[in-house]
Formats: sequence, C-alpha cells, structure tokens
Amino acid sequence: MLKINGKELLLPLTEVVSKKEFFDYEAKYTPGMAEEITPARISPGLTAACHALSSRIYDILQCKGIVRIDYILSGNTFWFLEVNTIPGMSENSIVPRQIRAAGLSVGEVLDMLIQS
Repeated sequence: MLKINGKELLLPLTEVVSKKEFFDYEAKYTPGMAEEITPARISPGLTAACHALSSRIYDILQCKGIVRIDYILSGNTFWFLEVNTIPGMSENSIVPRQIRAAGLSVGEVLDMLIQS
C-alpha cells in the first residue's frame, strides 16, 4: 500500500500458500515450494478489513512511500507480522504483481511517488 497527497492506493492482497508446514527460507526461495495468489482468495469483507487495518498501521507507524504489510489470517482474524518498508520491486516480487493486478504499471506508481 502507499499514500500520496492524502490519497491511499490499496493494492489487491496476496495470499501465500506454502507447500511446507511453515513458510520458511526454503519455502520462500525454492521454486515451487510456495504459491503466491493475487488477489487473495478471501471475501470482500475480509479484504476490506485487511485494507482498513493496513491503512491504520501505515498511519500509526508514519510510513512513507510503498510498504508491504504482512499478516497471518487465522479464521477471520488478521495477525500482524511486520511492515516491510523496502519491499522487493523485481518483476516477480509481490508488490509489482499487486500493482499490475490493480490495473496499473509499476512505472505509473513510481511516477506518482516521484511527483509527490
């Protein structure tokens, strides 16, 4: 997510499904050990709740620019894990995929950031 000039850009959520019991180093960095699904396969209500929580965390922590906020979803409860203030921006990283899923290009979003 990011906020620019008082407007927030809430990107589609990504669901990470590990093929292992835990999403550990091997699951994260070994091809085929995890699946990243954008948009996440959750209800619109849960998506809205996650966006609202993320917006609140962004403000409380006084984040700037693009951040990725990670959670574990258990039942209908999001458990906050961390804020990644320097998320990966390679073509296959989560945030660029979320940007494309939102119908934008990474260049457009970076232009917005630069202009702000």
